[in-house]
Amino acid sequence: MADEQKTAEVETPKTENEVVISQSKLDSLIDKGFSKGANRAKTELAEMLGVDSIEQAKELINAKRESDEANKSDLDKANELIATLNNTIEGLESNNNQMKADMKIQKVVNANGINDADYFKHLMAQASASEDFEQEAFIEQLKGEKPYLFNAGVDNQPKRVDATSNKATLNAADRIKSAKSMAEIYQLQRELT
Repeated sequence: MADEQKTAEVETPKTENEVVISQSKLDSLIDKGFSKGANRAKTELAEMLGVDSIEQAKELINAKRESDEANKSDLDKANELIATLNNTIEGLESNNNQMKADMKIQKVVNANGINDADYFKHLMAQASASEDFEQEAFIEQLKGEKPYLFNAGVDNQPKRVDATSNKATLNAADRIKSAKSMAEIYQLQRELT
């Protein structure tokens, strides 16, 4: 029985001025008193804001918020479009510059009768890195060092390796290592295929 809790009723003495009121009646009296103050505060706030009612102020605030969001999204869209267009322009300018450089190389290749444009482009890129690069002098030097790059005839082609040559005894890996130019490597490739 120790587990059971006993509740004791305490009777309070009743006084003569005691009023008994229901909870709903008390709630309505409190609401009535507070609503007068709340209505007065709403009216004062509406007058300070320069609107007829609080509902009108809410509508104006919501309209401004929606307008700001709409303008913000248009501005963001415009910024994204500008960034995309700038990137596109930069890419096109880069492609245009690359195409101009390739066309310039191709003109030099065609004017000088060069066989291997890619190899020539590689050699020219290496040589043009120096400060005192002159294209005409470079081409003349190249004609002396690597005449097989130019279409001057069959005599300028690298010598073919056949069974009577000293290089015929070397295997393909050794011949690649001893090659002095890309043209010799290409020649070896043609012989092996």
